[in-house]
Amino acid sequence: MSLNHKRRIFRPNAGAGAPAPSFSVWLAAAGGAATLLVTASLFIGSSEAPARAPATSHISASADQIAVVDGDTLRVGEHIVRLAGISAPARGSVCHGAGQTELDCGSAAANAVSALLRGQAVACTIGGHDSQGRPVGTCLAGGTSLGSALVHDGWAHAETADLRGSEAEARAAGRGIWHRGS
Repeated sequence: MSLNHKRRIFRPNAGAGAPAPSFSVWLAAAGGAATLLVTASLFIGSSEAPARAPATSHISASADQIAVVDGDTLRVGEHIVRLAGISAPARGSVCHGAGQTELDCGSAAANAVSALLRGQAVACTIGGHDSQGRPVGTCLAGGTSLGSALVHDGWAHAETADLRGSEAEARAAGRGIWHRGS
């Protein structure tokens, strides 16, 4: 055999006379393209899964399944719930207590929530979600609205018109974060 002999691996004009791909090849190609499109749409579209949860729902838990996260946030069972219509001071926020002593208002607000719970079950009606996707709702313990009671006792700011009068009363009476010191 001569090394100068050229061997043809491919037939000339193979594309012109080649048989068309079978139906199964076309089906596999179409399935692959569809899979790529679906996968791409999942990554391209923004996920708003918490916002797509039902706008109104009920969450409840027994006393041993309740934890106070801060003055306006609870863990109710496996859910984190923000109390609707209020804003409590963050932990580490300073206000003045009796004798002008500095007080951690956020911790005091969380303690006020704990006192309102007094080992009772909590039932929340969820009316929406906050900017972080957490459920926001009206929560009751022993028939008492926790948000309303916190505003009334001066441990939270009112964010809704229906609670502004209660906040004004707490300010005037010097309750909670509005305490003037003695």
